[in-house]
Amino acid sequence: MTGDHRILTLTGLAKGCLEPLLAGGVLAVRVPGFTDPAEAHRMAHRLVAHPSLSAYRNTPELVRVGESHYETHDVDGSKNVRALAEYLRNADTLMEEIRVCCALSLSPLDVLWRDLDAFYGLERARIDNQPMFAGVCRIFPEGSELLPHNDRLSRDAPGLPLGRELDAQLAANIYLQVPERGGELQLWDLRPDEAQLAAWSASCSEYGTDRALVPPPSCALPVTAGDLVLIDATKLHAVSRQEQGSRIGLSCFLGLRHGRPIVCWS
Repeated sequence: MTGDHRILTLTGLAKGCLEPLLAGGVLAVRVPGFTDPAEAHRMAHRLVAHPSLSAYRNTPELVRVGESHYETHDVDGSKNVRALAEYLRNADTLMEEIRVCCALSLSPLDVLWRDLDAFYGLERARIDNQPMFAGVCRIFPEGSELLPHNDRLSRDAPGLPLGRELDAQLAANIYLQVPERGGELQLWDLRPDEAQLAAWSASCSEYGTDRALVPPPSCALPVTAGDLVLIDATKLHAVSRQEQGSRIGLSCFLGLRHGRPIVCWS
């Protein structure tokens, strides 16, 4: 354990490693040095030079390599058929390009998925039998932040049967570069319903809540390059402002279903 009993720090993933998080006994599982920091730095350098690097379609303050399923919806939450088709069509190509940026080492995402597959079974989530993209690279430029929010596939894709099948939705983040100051992961032991989220909604954001309206976070987790952090995505979480420098990481969602393999997507 770390000094904060709400963060479980492990030397590596093992059988049963997700259970404390699923039971609600901790707010995060952290594996320091999951990726060698020097290798992480090299991967970050190559990813920020990727030709597809661009702003999120509906969160322009952040940029990414790869695509997020969240981007396949318009401002009113309705499905954008063209964006969804492009997301599915590009999935395999973008995943392979991110792997190339991680060579000569095995992609940290592939290491994560390999380990989870060994302990729980794992497969990519699908839409209409087409595999979803998994493993987006997110870049938080200096001055940016991620407002308090939570993630639920059942809300983001209400017509997708998978969203109704999930018993839990986790988020996995692998940090390749962290800012010199700021950029802490903020966690709440709070799972707000849709009415509460609407009441806290930030007028300047399509996804987030107003920091002045939500309670203070339960804890703030400083992270270092190479760390893996797993959290319950359905609980409120945020990233504080990058005060000096930028944050670069790889991330995906993990959906758990009783007696079935974990599914991953971004």
